[in-house]
Amino acid sequence: MKATAANDNLPVDPAAVISALLRKREPVTDEAFDSLLTERPRKKSRTYWSSVEAAQTASRLLREAGATRVLDAGSGVGKFCAIASLDSSHRVWGVERREELVFEARRLAQLLGAEVVITEGTLEKVDASEFDGFYFFNPFGEYVAADEDRYDLSSPRSFDAYIRDARLVERWLRQAPPGTAMVTYNGLGGRIPVSYRVRHTTHVRDDTMRLWVKEKPDDSREAYIEIEEELITASELARMAAENGACFADSPLVRELSTPAED
Repeated sequence: MKATAANDNLPVDPAAVISALLRKREPVTDEAFDSLLTERPRKKSRTYWSSVEAAQTASRLLREAGATRVLDAGSGVGKFCAIASLDSSHRVWGVERREELVFEARRLAQLLGAEVVITEGTLEKVDASEFDGFYFFNPFGEYVAADEDRYDLSSPRSFDAYIRDARLVERWLRQAPPGTAMVTYNGLGGRIPVSYRVRHTTHVRDDTMRLWVKEKPDDSREAYIEIEEELITASELARMAAENGACFADSPLVRELSTPAED
């Protein structure tokens, strides 16, 4: 039986209650939020979707940086998108390649009354120039994860797909105007142009979240790499590879991250 409101004895809509709390930027437990998801996405939530705390924190950082048109690359069930929309009172965009998750994200946004637009497909379908803010929650990792660490096996593991998307995002960031903001959570997994500076670092569920803001046009092919808690440059990574022997230097990922993308 549904709970009822004290004054009018009408059923309480959990989605309406959660939406109202998120609009007021109040905490909501993941258990309560995830109860709005269908069974499989709900069971996978803790591993694959941003927590409510992470989404609220990232939204606040982007909002305080002045971003008003935010894209979540690899938006999954749209948990970040919905929370960020309610938090910021702005429309939020996502791109997701799995049809079932696109449907779930659109259903979730409708339940919560959030202004969310989800594009089905890969990152090539996005016109990044339309956005002044980005959210990246380790967006490429599943391409190369072990089968047991993937949401599903709908597409094969692919290092080439990992590099394709990482290079594309690097181009987005290089072409973006100064003032563009992004949040990385648990690492971007690719190269971040040195025209971006870290404005804030925090930890959510023991994972690192960084707010980056582009401070100037790109005049360098240098880039930062996030390696767990550390930030190093691509040049430093190349030097470490040279000093640590063939096993490290021959890593395809190290080679790619050390090498500037072609224009």
